[in-house]
Amino acid sequence: MEDTNQQQKPSVGLIYYTDNRLLDRIMNACQKQLLIAAEGKKIVSCSLQPIDFGRNIVLPLQRGRLTMFKQILAALEALDTDVVFFCEHDVLYHPSHFDFIPPDRNVWYYNGNYWFLRFLDGFALHYDATPLSGLCVYRDIAVLHYRERIAMVEKKGFDHNMGYEPMTHKRIPWVNDYDSEIRQSALPNIDIKHGKNFTRMRWSLTEKFYDAPTGWKEADIDTIPGWNNVRKLLE
Repeated sequence: MEDTNQQQKPSVGLIYYTDNRLLDRIMNACQKQLLIAAEGKKIVSCSLQPIDFGRNIVLPLQRGRLTMFKQILAALEALDTDVVFFCEHDVLYHPSHFDFIPPDRNVWYYNGNYWFLRFLDGFALHYDATPLSGLCVYRDIAVLHYRERIAMVEKKGFDHNMGYEPMTHKRIPWVNDYDSEIRQSALPNIDIKHGKNFTRMRWSLTEKFYDAPTGWKEADIDTIPGWNNVRKLLE
């Protein structure tokens, strides 16, 4: 007899957003890897020009912070799963990234197992960070937040205290406020830095950081832990 007390497993999907300014070589490699890593999961993409990836929504807007927030919200509202992974066009996602269901539906979970790869010369770097591209959260509370975020930016403009990674600090008194936690996938994702990224990357401890980085490690394209095919993927 079926156990009526057993909770139904939440459905899982992902949103993918792009400004269409990425080199085809990088975009194609990341899309191919994402389809492998998130096999079978529903994808809603939001772009500024049409792309053939998942269910595609096009917002004919100029690249910018507010536009990115609107892209995220449009994709969130179009997705119909309980849980959502945020996926960006220049990240190589490892399958272990998607082996996760948020244990608390009111907490925003960021994957801290990340390496940053400098596309120009293959230098790779890790330090403790909570990138938006590693976020997993229940979709309904993400929708509430991005509606609030967009309304605030449209009214007051973008405030750097707001940042890009929701709930990782308490500098903004959000109406819909939640906690965040860092989790670690078995193997890392790789965030490719190619010169057209939305946010600036720091490659040396001598550069100024908002907070002093911890967990600093260096490698190269051929020695990122858990990956032995990055060079081939990006050929």
